[in-house]
Amino acid sequence: MLNRTQISLYLGIACLLIAPSSISTETNDLEEITVYGTTNPQTVFDYPGTVTVLDKNEIELSSPSAISDIFTDIPGVEFSRGPRRTGEIPSIRGLGGDNVLILVDGARQSFSSAHDGRFFIDPDILQKVEVVKGPSSGLYGSGTMGGVFAFETATALDLLDANESKGGRLKFGNQSVNDEFLGSISTYGLIGSFDLLANVAFRQSGDIELGSGDELSSDDEIENYLLKGGLSYSDWRIESSWQKFNNNAIEPNNGQRAATDADVNKDIDNDSFKLGIDFLPNSNFINSQLTVYHNITEVEEFDSSTTATTSQEVKSTGVSIKNVSNLTLGNLDFSSTFGGNWYKDKQKGKNDSSGDGTLDGVPDASAEFYGFFAQAEINLNLSEKINALFIPGVRYDHFRTKSNGEDNNSDKAWSPRFALSVGSDLARIFTSYSEAFRAPSMNELFLDGVHFGLPHPILGAGTTVNNNFVSNPNLKPEKSDTIEAGLSLNFSDLIFENDSLSFKAAYYETDVKDLIDISVNIDFSATCFAPPFFSPCNAGTTESSNITDAEISGLELEAIFDSEYFRLSGSYTTIDGLDKTTGADVGTLTPNRLNIDSRLKLADLGAVVGLKLGMAKDFDGIEFSTTTNSFNVNDRRSGYVLLDFYTSWSPRMLEGIRFDLAIDNVFDKNYERIFQGVSEPGINVKTTLSYEKSF
Repeated sequence: MLNRTQISLYLGIACLLIAPSSISTETNDLEEITVYGTTNPQTVFDYPGTVTVLDKNEIELSSPSAISDIFTDIPGVEFSRGPRRTGEIPSIRGLGGDNVLILVDGARQSFSSAHDGRFFIDPDILQKVEVVKGPSSGLYGSGTMGGVFAFETATALDLLDANESKGGRLKFGNQSVNDEFLGSISTYGLIGSFDLLANVAFRQSGDIELGSGDELSSDDEIENYLLKGGLSYSDWRIESSWQKFNNNAIEPNNGQRAATDADVNKDIDNDSFKLGIDFLPNSNFINSQLTVYHNITEVEEFDSSTTATTSQEVKSTGVSIKNVSNLTLGNLDFSSTFGGNWYKDKQKGKNDSSGDGTLDGVPDASAEFYGFFAQAEINLNLSEKINALFIPGVRYDHFRTKSNGEDNNSDKAWSPRFALSVGSDLARIFTSYSEAFRAPSMNELFLDGVHFGLPHPILGAGTTVNNNFVSNPNLKPEKSDTIEAGLSLNFSDLIFENDSLSFKAAYYETDVKDLIDISVNIDFSATCFAPPFFSPCNAGTTESSNITDAEISGLELEAIFDSEYFRLSGSYTTIDGLDKTTGADVGTLTPNRLNIDSRLKLADLGAVVGLKLGMAKDFDGIEFSTTTNSFNVNDRRSGYVLLDFYTSWSPRMLEGIRFDLAIDNVFDKNYERIFQGVSEPGINVKTTLSYEKSF
C-alpha cells in the first residue's frame, strides 16, 4: 500500500497545477450527439431515451487502465465478477453477458466465455464512447436487450486541424494499485486525400492491492496495436483498420475467482480487421455506408500442474449496410433508414491432454445471423417553439446455431420499436416501446463435458466426483417488452452568462420471457452414499434453462450544471429484478447508487480539478429454495461511500504537454460492488504524462 510520503508527493504534484495552459475546460452536454441511438446523428437532449456520450477528454480525465474505469459513474452501467480486466463482465440495466452488444468502430465483438472478459481493446486508443441504454434489437438484432457499448478509435482526421498535415503523441503512465506502467506512441498524417494513423501501446502490471488488504493475483503484459488508414475521394470515403490486442497474463484460469485456483499462464489474443465504405453524394436520398469485418479471438491457457494447454477460439465475420434518405415538407423533416447485416461466429475448443482434443464446456459450434431493418425519424414543428420527434422502426432477424454433433437451434424474430419525444429547447417528455430478443449462445445450447470436480462425500479428497455439463439444444430465445418514459429539462443563464442546467429522468420496465439462466446443481446422487459408492456417482449437473417470466425495472436520474468556472453533475440509479414465478432476484442487480462529480475549471490557469463522491446502499440477494419452498438471503453486501480525486494540466509554456493525476478510493475503503466474492481495489494513484504535436 502507499505510505504517507508517497501520498504527500502525489498530492504535492497536484498543488503545482497553477501555470497557464491550453487544456480545454469547456463542455456543453446538450450539444452531445448520439449516432448509435438511432444510427443517425441526434442530440442527446432530443433523443427519446437515455444515452451517454463520452469524448476523448472525458475518457482521459479518468486515466483509465481497464475499459471498466471509463464507466464507474454512468447510471445503469455496472461491471461485475472481480477487478481483473480479464474477468470483468459488463451489464446495462441489470442485463449482462450476451445481452449487451459491444461494437468497435461499428463491428460486433462476439467472443463470450463463462470465465473471461469481453473487452480486447486498450482505452488509450479510444476517441469516443457511447452507451445506449435499453433494448436496441430494432437496429442491431440479437444481444441488445440490455443495451449497446459503442467504441470508436481515432483517425488522423480526428487529430489534425484544418491547416495541419502530420503529428504524433508520446504518452507514459503509472498506477499504484498494481504497479502498472503504460507506454504509448502514435503517429498520424495526411497526404493529399489519404490519411494514416499508427499507435502502439504497452502495459505491464502486477498483483492488485485490494481494499481488504489482500493481494489479488493478476500479472499482465499487454500490447495493443492500431493501424488505420482512409482515402477520401469525391463522394467516397474508404477506411480500413487493423487492431491487435495481446495480453500475456498469469492468474487463475477463472479470472473471476479470488484465490481458490492455482495460477495458469494465459495468452489472450485478438485481431480485428475492418473495411468501411461511405458513399455521400450531393443527394437527399443517398447516404450509404458499408462495413465488413473479421475478428479472431483466442484465449489459450497453460497449466503447469497438469501440463495441459487449452484454448477457446472464436472467429467472427460480418457485413452490414445501410442507407439514409432525408426529405423536408413544410414543417416536417423526414429521415428514413434502411439496412441489413449478416454475420457468422465459429467457435472451437481445444485441450491437448484430452483423448479427442476437445475442451469441456467449450463446444465446437457455429452461429449465423441475418437481418433487415427499417426506421423513420419524423420531426414535426407543432408551433414556433414546440416540436415532436417520432421514431418508428422494425427489424426482422433469422438465426441458426449448430454444433459439430449435428444438433441445431434456429428461429426468427421481429423487433418493433416506437419512440416519441415532444417539447421545446427548455423541456421535453419522451416515451418508447421496444421489443427485443437474444438468441441462445453456442455455449448455452451445447455445453458438454466436465464442469468441475469435488471430493467424494464418503471416500474423501482422494476420489474426485464430477459435476457435468448437460446440453440443451431446445433452448428458446429470450424475448422482452420494454416501456420507458422520461423527462428532459434544460435552462441557461441562471447564475453566470452562458451557464446551463440540464436534467433527465427515465423510468423503465422490462418484461422478459424465457430468460436464459445457467443453473449449477451440486447435489450428489444417492448412489454416492451406498456401497460400492460408485454406481454411478456424480456431483450434480450444470445446464441452461429458460425462466418463464421475469421483470426488470429501474429509475435513472441525471443532472448537470455547467458554467465557465465549474461543473457539478449527479446521478441516481435503482435496478430491481424479479422472477415472477418464484419471487427470487434475477439479473445483474446493483444497489441504489448516488454519484456526484464536482469539477473546478480554471481556464486562466489551464487546469481542471475535480472530486467524485460515490455512495451505494446496503444490498441483499434473494433466492428461492425449491427444497424448503421458501425465500432466503443468499448474500448480503454492505453499503459504501467512495471519494475519488482527479486533475489535469497542460502548460502553455510547454506546448503539447499534458499531465493527468487521479486518485481512486482516496480513503482506501474495503467494499464490494455486487456479489462477486472479492473486494475492489484499494487506494489507487494514477498519473499520465503525454506530449502531442501537430503541424
